[in-house]
Amino acid sequence: MARALRLTARVALVLGGILLALYGLFALVYRGDSGGSGHTYVPLAGRELDAQLVGAIALVLGVMLFLTAIWPFQPARRREDDR
Repeated sequence: MARALRLTARVALVLGGILLALYGLFALVYRGDSGGSGHTYVPLAGRELDAQLVGAIALVLGVMLFLTAIWPFQPARRREDDR
């Protein structure tokens, strides 16, 4: 049961990290309706924020979340007395 819960949490973190990183990439390359001239903004929590700032933060958080999900979950090594 504990293993299934760990696997579910791991999958959720990996998917969340990937989605957040993709949102960050899309926000970084977003040029808006103006055709690339001027500043671009994205709506977030009812406010308009700079698209490049939001994209950079989302990309960094997404990569960190993804790495957090895959790095510490190494398979446990068997000890000599467990055999």
